[in-house]
Amino acid sequence: MTEQKAPDLSIIIPAYNEEHRILPTLGEYAAQFSRTYGDALEIVVVLNGCRDNTREVVEEAARVAPQIRIVEFRQALGKGGAIWEGLAVARGSRLAFVDADNMVRAPEAEKLIRALDTHDVAIADRFSGKEVGPRQPPLRRLISTFSRRWVRLFLGLPYSDTQCGAKAFRRAAWRAVAPRIVERDWAFDLDVLVNVRHLGFSVTEVPVRWQHIVEGSKVQAWRDVPKTFLSTFRIRSRMRKG
Repeated sequence: MTEQKAPDLSIIIPAYNEEHRILPTLGEYAAQFSRTYGDALEIVVVLNGCRDNTREVVEEAARVAPQIRIVEFRQALGKGGAIWEGLAVARGSRLAFVDADNMVRAPEAEKLIRALDTHDVAIADRFSGKEVGPRQPPLRRLISTFSRRWVRLFLGLPYSDTQCGAKAFRRAAWRAVAPRIVERDWAFDLDVLVNVRHLGFSVTEVPVRWQHIVEGSKVQAWRDVPKTFLSTFRIRSRMRKG
């Protein structure tokens, strides 16, 4: 039996009750990256405790694009937990994760993949890019501004946009960082970037066009902002312990 060749690119898409948003995202990403990678592409959809018809929708997409495969968890793991598990089973030499809502469109995500030619890690930067469509509500913009300043001052992360749900890694970089990641919710990205920087991997920020998606958003500011804020103290404590 011929051993199946490992893909060149793995794209992870975490999905929690995304039956109404994920199908166009999968279609666009499969079409965009199949042109470059063909059969050397895999799109790993991590079903994260879904209670709707997300699985059926993803299976429908996979009938058209065989590069799509499913990893399912009956209990929700948190967004970061779902991404971590998807990256754990990914086989590509280049790894990326993006959101199911297609906030960062496939052509923009491809910029991150190309940036891995010269860097270990590439992170999408919405604030140096261009927002298209309706703008974020004023409260979300205020929270974002405060969060960015807090992260820069408290965790020492120099990046413009730590929380955008689109990032890419060379495989070796992710494998080195993965065992150190503790946070499994919205602070996952912070934990990743702190450890990437601590281990000395090169990081580039890539300006992207993006669209704020309101309908179906899983972010609840009253719940997620305090949790993420408290997570920064845990991350800093681990940093001090080495």
